[in-house]
Amino acid sequence: MYFEDFHPGLSIVTPERTVNAEELDRFIDVTGLHLPMFLDDESAQELGHPRRLVTGPMVLAVAMGLVRVSGWFDQVVAVLEFTDMRFRRAVHPGDTLRAGIEVMEMRPTSRSDRGLVVLSYTITNQDSVTVLDMKGTYLFRRAPESGQ
Repeated sequence: MYFEDFHPGLSIVTPERTVNAEELDRFIDVTGLHLPMFLDDESAQELGHPRRLVTGPMVLAVAMGLVRVSGWFDQVVAVLEFTDMRFRRAVHPGDTLRAGIEVMEMRPTSRSDRGLVVLSYTITNQDSVTVLDMKGTYLFRRAPESGQ
């Protein structure tokens, strides 16, 4: 979607995606987040968790992938910031995530070929419980002028 395709109040809910233990293991290896609560159920239980946790950065990454699948990032140039990020509930391997996204604001930039869009996210699990909410500001390409 180009900058012009957005408007405040526009919203979608993405498809769902289940996070599995093998993906979590690969993510931990890539990021180096080899902490007991992410590695196995027994270690997580020793820390007071019912079972191993999915890392917060992985929850964020999965959510961004769900938005990409929905087509909203096709014309994104850059992510400028995430704000108001709150991890509300734990995510475990086997949980299914989806993202609700709403356009909060948009404004043109000094460059005629780009515009800023602020999105609000609510990431929920299979029980419709919010696990993460936040805002993200993105730089999007503007649509080519007709006749070019």
